[in-house]
Amino acid sequence: MADVSRTRRRQAVRLDEEFDRAAGRYDLLTRLNPGYHASLKAAATDLVRSLPTGHLTLWDLGCGSGLSTGALVEAAGPQARIVGLDASAGMLAQALAKDWPPGVSFVHAPAQELPAVAAAEVDGPADGVLAAYLLRNVHAEQRDEVVAAIVDQVRPGGWVALQDYHVKGDRRAAFTWSAVCRLVVTPLAAITRGNPAIYAYLRRSVLDNDSTAELEGRLRRAGLTDLRRSTPRGWQRGILHTVLARRPLEGEVV
Repeated sequence: MADVSRTRRRQAVRLDEEFDRAAGRYDLLTRLNPGYHASLKAAATDLVRSLPTGHLTLWDLGCGSGLSTGALVEAAGPQARIVGLDASAGMLAQALAKDWPPGVSFVHAPAQELPAVAAAEVDGPADGVLAAYLLRNVHAEQRDEVVAAIVDQVRPGGWVALQDYHVKGDRRAAFTWSAVCRLVVTPLAAITRGNPAIYAYLRRSVLDNDSTAELEGRLRRAGLTDLRRSTPRGWQRGILHTVLARRPLEGEVV
C-alpha cells in the first residue's frame, strides 16, 4: 500500500509539472477551442442561479489559469468571496497575473488537501463549488474521497457544479473526441509551442474518465441530490457534460 501511495504521488508531481510547462500557452489554446469559454460561463451561471442572492462564498476547484474563476466572478459579481485552488504552480502564476476583485484569492494545493486548506481559507462552509476538469485528474480510486471532501465544504442547501469531458460508454463521442485530439488539439499545441505531452495526456485521460453514470453514482453516494445534467451544442455535444447537484438540508428526506 505504501508503494502504491508513493507511485501516485510521483504521478501527481509529474502531471503538475506537465501543466506547469503548458501554462504559458493554455489561455491561447482555450481561445482556439470553440465553446470552451461559453461552456464555463454557462456552468458558473447555472451554479450561481441555483443559490440565494447576496454575498456568496464559492470554491473554484482545479481553477487552473483562472478562466473558471473569471466565469464565477462574472456570474456572482465582484462582491463574491471566491477561492481558487489548483495543484499546478505554473497555472496559478497565470491566474495571479490577472486583475481580480478583492474577494478573489488562490491556493496552491491538490484537491485531496481541500479539507485542510478550507480550514485556513474559508470561514465555514461555502455556498457553492465549481469544479471544471478536475476529477479526471484525480486517481479513480480517490475520486469518491475527493467528492466527499467537496460535499463537506458546501453548506446544506448549497450546490456543486462539475464540468468535464465524459465519453466512456458512448462510441460516437469517444471516436469524435479522439479525432479532434489527433487532428486539431495536438497540432495546435505544436504550432503554438504549447506542451504536446499534456494534450496527449488529455486525450487518454478523457477516454479513461468516468462515464456520466459513474460520476452521478459518486455524487449520490456522497449524499447529493437533485442531479441535473446538460451538454452543449456543437462538436462537444455528448462529450462535454455539466452536472449540478445539491447538498440536502439537514433533516431533509431524500
